[in-house]
This record gives sequence, C-alpha cells and structure tokens, in this order.
Amino acid sequence: MKLIPSIAMPAWVAGLKVITSRCETCHKSLALRHLSARKAGIRMHGNWYCSSRCFQSAVEQEVLRLLKPGTEQAARVERMPLGLGLISHGLLTIEQLKKATDEQKEVGGEMGELLVRQGSVSEKQVTAVRATEWGCPVFAVPKHAFRIGINLPSTLMRIYSMIPVHYVVRTNLLLVGFVNSIEYGLLYATEQITGCETKPCFVTPSDFQMQMQQQEKEPAQPGSTPARELTFESIQTPAEIAQTLCASGIEIEADEAFIERCREYLWARLKSETQAVDLLFRTG
Repeated sequence: MKLIPSIAMPAWVAGLKVITSRCETCHKSLALRHLSARKAGIRMHGNWYCSSRCFQSAVEQEVLRLLKPGTEQAARVERMPLGLGLISHGLLTIEQLKKATDEQKEVGGEMGELLVRQGSVSEKQVTAVRATEWGCPVFAVPKHAFRIGINLPSTLMRIYSMIPVHYVVRTNLLLVGFVNSIEYGLLYATEQITGCETKPCFVTPSDFQMQMQQQEKEPAQPGSTPARELTFESIQTPAEIAQTLCASGIEIEADEAFIERCREYLWARLKSETQAVDLLFRTG
C-alpha cells in the first residue's frame, strides 16, 4: 500500500491515459498515469483509499458495520433431523437410531458419524439424505482430481467442513462441497472475496478429507497466488483489527483488500501483485 504523489513521467509514458482516483475517506483526488495507478493507495470493495491512515479508518468503520447486531447472516433454516430423514427413506430403524442417540448422550459426537461407525448406514447414504433435505446435489470427488486454483482459508474449511470441489473457468462458477450443513454466510463471503459465483453441494466425509490432504500436499497451480493465513483467536476491538490489517497491507504492499463476516469470524484478504494474505479474526 503506497501513496504516489505527482511525479515526472518519461516521455514514452506521457501519452498514456490519466486515471483520477478520489479517496473515499479524505476525498482527495490523485491523477495517475495508467502504469503507476496500480501502485497508488489501496482499493477495498470498489472504493479507493489514498493512504494507510484513510484505509485504516475505512476498515474500522467496515468492521463496526459487520459486527453490528442484526447484520450477521441469517441463521440456518431448521431441517429434519438426520435420523428421522434416514428412517423416512427406509434406511434406518427406530432401534438403530435409539442406539446411536444413547451413545451420543454418553460420549457426544456427530449423529452421522455415529450411525456410520455402528454400521447402520453408509457414508454415501448419510450424504445423500442430507443433500435431499437441503435440496442440493451430491458431488463425487474424482480420485485423481486436480487441485482447484481457488484458495480458501484452511481454518474455515476445517471448522465448517467445507471445501471447493470444482471450478468452471468459462462461467467463473465455484462448486463448494459441505459435509454436514450449508453455511450460506460462508458462501456469500467466498463470493465477495474470490469474485466467483458459488453453488453449494454435498460431499462425503471421506471425500472431504481426501481433498484437504490433497490441497496440503500439492503445490499451487501456475498463475495462482496461495494466500498466507493468519488467525487471531482472541477478541480484538475494531480499531485493533483495522490496525492489524493496515500493518499487513503495508508489509506486502497490498493494492486490494476485502473483508466479510462468516458466523463467528471476520475474514479479510489482502492482495498484491505477487502475494496474498488471509487474516481471520474470531469475534465470538
């Protein structure tokens, strides 16, 4: 993030189109030639900020807005409990459900995992019933699938059991697979930060684990910029979050910033021509 004042341009640059940017915070304007415009200030959600001071102020206001009660994404819609869904599809008996429920009361655990572990149903049956309840398709991940060039924070993927499973370059469509339930707030944040149109689907726990391991082992695809990830678990004030983002932006000379809320996290992404960093702030 760097403010470029009025500077002398070489003769061969003089014919290039002049771009005038107006800071959203201080309302100062800066006229820049096309080649230097990329290095001046920083953009966030379509607005331009001329300096670190203006950017930090804007981030603080955005954080305050995102944390305001009532602005969080709508709570998930109540669906039929998994056990009842399996019974209604003729895949489970009442006795098998009672056995799993008793075990859940004693040792805890996710109902689907308990039912699969006790041998009452298969992974694929559980995933199919969940997908039906949410009105989404099941995506069968190919055994030799290539790593997708869309990077999401591994912390969020593991917490919400979600992962990008397919990307269509022609339509800019990103298919995101969930294991247990669809987090629409996370889908929205993914759209805003990556610029992709997202569609949800369901994947089996085994396919989810396979994709996570593949992403951790395989190098990024040529042309993609893997984001470094920083997580802040302790609650910070909006001013502290803004200060942290500003410092990181200066460090990597970021020219673009995004920030969105997904359930108990604020997810911010800073990008430069050669680097990207994801910052996750736990808010509750």
